Amino acid sequence: MWRRTKACCLNSLTIAWSYCLAFAGAAMQGLDSVADALSDPNLKDQISASIGDARTAGRVLLGISVITMIARLRSLRKGA
Repeated sequence: MWRRTKACCLNSLTIAWSYCLAFAGAAMQGLDSVADALSDPNLKDQISASIGDARTAGRVLLGISVITMIARLRSLRKGA
């Protein structure tokens, strides 16, 4: 299992971190939908109090993930 995971990340911890950031960003963008589905207005308030606007934070994490992945893939390509 670890071999497949390492192969998916091109044996790079930076790319694995980028995948984690992308997953976290996508999850944060979906928090509002989850709160609406649960029809719990307090959940939205609690999320706002802890991290601010969830959609904005999710977009920032996705942006950081894309930039990190592009930079790492560029350095991998230069090394080959």
